[in-house]
Amino acid sequence: MVWLRPDHAGYLGPNIQVRQHAAAVDVLNVGVDGPLVFESAAVGSVRLRSVYAPARAPHRVLVPEGRVLLLFPDPACRPAVDPADAMSESLGVFGAGHRAQAAIAAACRDGAVPESIGRYARVRTAPAADPRIARLAESIRHAPDRAYRAPDVAALLGLSTSHFLRLFARATGTTFRRYQQWARLRRVVQGLASGHDLTRSAVDSGFASPSHFSDTFRHTFGLSVTDLLHAGVRFDVSDVNPRSE
Repeated sequence: MVWLRPDHAGYLGPNIQVRQHAAAVDVLNVGVDGPLVFESAAVGSVRLRSVYAPARAPHRVLVPEGRVLLLFPDPACRPAVDPADAMSESLGVFGAGHRAQAAIAAACRDGAVPESIGRYARVRTAPAADPRIARLAESIRHAPDRAYRAPDVAALLGLSTSHFLRLFARATGTTFRRYQQWARLRRVVQGLASGHDLTRSAVDSGFASPSHFSDTFRHTFGLSVTDLLHAGVRFDVSDVNPRSE
């Protein structure tokens, strides 16, 4: 299952062979039925029950058996608990051993609703501290198909482009460009959940072409969207900000 909520997105299901990738946003990986294998250039290959990867950090997660939970907090929301504090140890830029990993895995096995799983994981729940960034992020989520240019946005905020880009990255943990990609990927899921085909969903979400969407999806998640769809995934989209007219 893939689900969307206003402050996070999630995947719960069997292992899907992925390549090394760098997500646009932070991601918490939890082995639901057993440990997972985490790989990165700096860490090597280690077996863990849970690992937190920050945005844009190349890595790979494999699940030898059972299911995996992936939780992607929305970058424009503050964490209920700082990700570093939620993990029991650090592996360079990554965090290992979520303090609630047993409860998270149990909730998944018991069929808990996504909201409950998110609460156990303490995903982000409040708008970004800087209200200008919070309003901008909301606008992007409402209309990800629009073209948002950093110089234009910076001018509206009365900032230089370089200052705006640093401010956005500091408030969200990801770049202005990658956040727009994330919002567009979310919109694609909404389109698929509504019964639209992949081509229409990608173009309606602001991607220049289906191939542009496919490349972005593969770079973000480490697999093709067709591989995901062939796995029989179902979608649960609830309380997602509606598209602006």
